[in-house]
Amino acid sequence: MDKRNSIRLKIGILSISTLLTAASAVSGTVPMMAHEFSNQSSSQIQALITIPSIAMMVFILLSSLLIKFLGKRKTVLLGLTLGLIGGILPFFTNSFHLVQIERFILGAGNGLYSTSTASLIGDLYEGDEQRKLLGIQSAVQTLGQSFAIFTAGLLLGINWHAAYLVYLLFIPIIILFATGYTTKTEKWVASQQEKTEEKDISHKVPVLALIAILLSFLYFNAIMPYQTDGALAIAQLHLTHQGLFSTILAVSGIIGSIVTAFYSTIYRIFKHYTPVFIMLLGVVGYIGMAHAVNILMYAIFMVITSSTALIFPYIYGAVMEDVPANAKDFALSIAKVFNNFGAFLSPYTMAMTGSLLGMKDPISILKIAAGYLVFIGIIFIVLAIIRNHRLNKEKGNN
Repeated sequence: MDKRNSIRLKIGILSISTLLTAASAVSGTVPMMAHEFSNQSSSQIQALITIPSIAMMVFILLSSLLIKFLGKRKTVLLGLTLGLIGGILPFFTNSFHLVQIERFILGAGNGLYSTSTASLIGDLYEGDEQRKLLGIQSAVQTLGQSFAIFTAGLLLGINWHAAYLVYLLFIPIIILFATGYTTKTEKWVASQQEKTEEKDISHKVPVLALIAILLSFLYFNAIMPYQTDGALAIAQLHLTHQGLFSTILAVSGIIGSIVTAFYSTIYRIFKHYTPVFIMLLGVVGYIGMAHAVNILMYAIFMVITSSTALIFPYIYGAVMEDVPANAKDFALSIAKVFNNFGAFLSPYTMAMTGSLLGMKDPISILKIAAGYLVFIGIIFIVLAIIRNHRLNKEKGNN
């Protein structure tokens, strides 16, 4: 029996995505911590939420080097363990500077296994099975973040220290991965990769894959306004029930993750035009949000916008499809860094574009973001045409 069909293996690999983006789950602690650490500036307190992102970008790049020495299994387990340690230690300390260090450790841990959330799937699976698991992986990541935010919110009712106990969730994840992705599995993967590398000695990242990575960077610039400017846009539209924004954001994220789980089915319909369809969803969502006449309509279009998360499994799948096995981990690392950096730069990019166009209000920012998605969609049309032409040419030669 093929070990790759093991449910335990699949659960183990998918489980490591659960807390990957949950560093901000404790953002509700900021007011309480600002009161306790009154000698620190508000920006320093708020930076506790973003410190993991900075550490994550650094250690994503370092992870490919560490994998060469330790292998993926040990690197992932090290990352998960660091996430557990850095995550829960603020429960035990009243030192602000220690909390800063612990948050950095959390981000470092997440960075070490971030690339493996996709590359492990690429190592073991291909075709429809790979696309199916990449879609589920993206859904698990979003659902895990939502569950962590909800759990941390409940724990916050005790005190801000208790909210950090949400990272005890790393323990079952460590167990699931360690028992699912065993040493024997890793050895089997290594033997298969040796055979592949004998056939393909190229270490270069193809141009199409690089363009896809750059487009994912632009996508992250364009998609963040639906969160950062969403509440302000509701106020500008003078919609009732403005306080529901956080609830709508959470629900749209959950529904978006459910849609993402069906990525393989959507890909079978649109093939390499899938990202064009995804960008069209985003444009419709943003324009609908900008012209919503009531909060229900606004919520529906937010859900449509959140469905653009379908782009993640496409980008990672395209990278793994185009890039040689010996360059795959590096390419995925670059993609992850570009994604994080794009999200970080988004407020500045949108503000700069708005200033150039004389469109600075929140609704205009949503329209600008839609314009970015139109541009990305056009480039993906060109890429799809190139890919199809290349495939037809290869079939003709055969």
